[in-house]
Amino acid sequence: MKIDEKIKAELENEANEIDKLMLNDQGLIAMAKASFKGGMGRWMIIINIVIIIVSAVMLWTGYQFFTADNIEGYTFWGVSLLLSAYAQIAMKQWVWMEMNRSSLMREIKRVELAVERLSAGI
Repeated sequence: MKIDEKIKAELENEANEIDKLMLNDQGLIAMAKASFKGGMGRWMIIINIVIIIVSAVMLWTGYQFFTADNIEGYTFWGVSLLLSAYAQIAMKQWVWMEMNRSSLMREIKRVELAVERLSAGI
């Protein structure tokens, strides 16, 4: 067997292993559930509760903005609406980053295990 054929066979084996790993890839709902487990799980619960509260405040300030009858009301409720929207965006961004971090940590652990298996085989 020539060296080129050995390299090709090894690359095909690695491609098959990568395909198997990709089949186990989690979807969005599984990633969201997994983010509630681990060290930051309590923070995820707290932040999601705060997001719900801020959403209610945002809806309320939006209603007040559209029913205001003077310039001071428009200004106050408009600024309040924008601040609550920014707060909600910031917290949701943190939740998405935390989901990404936990997913990335799982992938790093998988790579560590694969390297350990390869080093044990050598």
